[in-house]
Amino acid sequence: MTIPSEQQTSTTLEEYGSVSRLCSLCSRMCRHGCPTHTSTRSDACSPVGRALIVELYRGGKSAFTEAAVDRLYQCTVCGACKAWCKPKHELPRIIELARERIIQEHRAPQGVVELDRAVAQTHNVYGEPHNQRFAALPSPLRAPKPDAEVLYFVGCTTAYRHPEIAEAAAKVLTKLGVTIHIMTGDDGEVCCGSPLIRAGAIATARDLAQQNASAIARAKVPTIITTCPGCARALKLDYPLLGVSLPENARVLHITEFLVSRRRQLQALLTQRHTPARREERLSIIYHDPCHLGRELGVYDAPRQLLNLLPDVQLLEFTHNREHADCCGGGGALPKTFPNLATDVGVHRVSSAGQSGARYLASCCPNCKQQFAAVQGAKTGPEPVDLVELLAGTL
Repeated sequence: MTIPSEQQTSTTLEEYGSVSRLCSLCSRMCRHGCPTHTSTRSDACSPVGRALIVELYRGGKSAFTEAAVDRLYQCTVCGACKAWCKPKHELPRIIELARERIIQEHRAPQGVVELDRAVAQTHNVYGEPHNQRFAALPSPLRAPKPDAEVLYFVGCTTAYRHPEIAEAAAKVLTKLGVTIHIMTGDDGEVCCGSPLIRAGAIATARDLAQQNASAIARAKVPTIITTCPGCARALKLDYPLLGVSLPENARVLHITEFLVSRRRQLQALLTQRHTPARREERLSIIYHDPCHLGRELGVYDAPRQLLNLLPDVQLLEFTHNREHADCCGGGGALPKTFPNLATDVGVHRVSSAGQSGARYLASCCPNCKQQFAAVQGAKTGPEPVDLVELLAGTL
């Protein structure tokens, strides 16, 4: 049997048939990197188990039973299985396509149904009023700037739950002399659609993508930056698969990609503001690679280069880092469908960070920060923080 190309970009479950067949017959090395298999220790809740469910469905030997649906949604679609897979099979994409079928068959978990409904009605994943999307941001940041250098796509979690990330990003960019425009108003930015794409709710996701593409076209700012890797992935990789195109000259970058291109200027600013510290006061940071930013967008070096610009920094690494980094547990709609399992996955990552002795658990994804903060609770350990907050706090 010929192994399919890892560059395969099929869009239907049938076109992935040879991949799911091979996965279902594999020797199962990928299960060691699967965060939900680590938590459940169930072969049914492993990449191979899920591939077998899809293969039985494709072959007409089994329907999507309630148990099968549970297993397919007990997955963060983080891509760790793909990283450990020798031929790099796109099992996460297969699971997303299977979830599309589950929704079409009206068998989706209640959490997914509620998520889809909330986003369709309010244009954000939290069901908050759309007209309050940027209410927590400082008014100067919300002011229209039609001649801005960059268009800042804020994202739901930053806007509604962690506005401090947006404020920090604005501070860093302003210090660098970069002007920012945000798409406010009723016809401005809405949810990027990534959470719905991961959950299989494609119809609503496509509507959101079309709204965002129109808003971006009206803004006429070609460089688009995000502080959310999920948003960056949606705008850059998912929208073309949905048949939605951004303006031809649009360039989508995660903020770490944008800032690293100006690292000399940023380093000069950080050095000017710094007073040398004693060695025992060094800034110890352990860095967590977000799944969307690392495994999907291939951005590993830029965040580390930026963190190393911080004066007196001691940058630590997880045992599983970069391509093999463990998931935070916040993706794939898992907190909506199986919140206890999502917590278990997050606890595993936070516990690993705690063993490092670091002061901060840094990432550059608002959803990772939110997940880490939620599972940490009153436990001692590194403080969850976004990378731009560390930069802004030093300027």
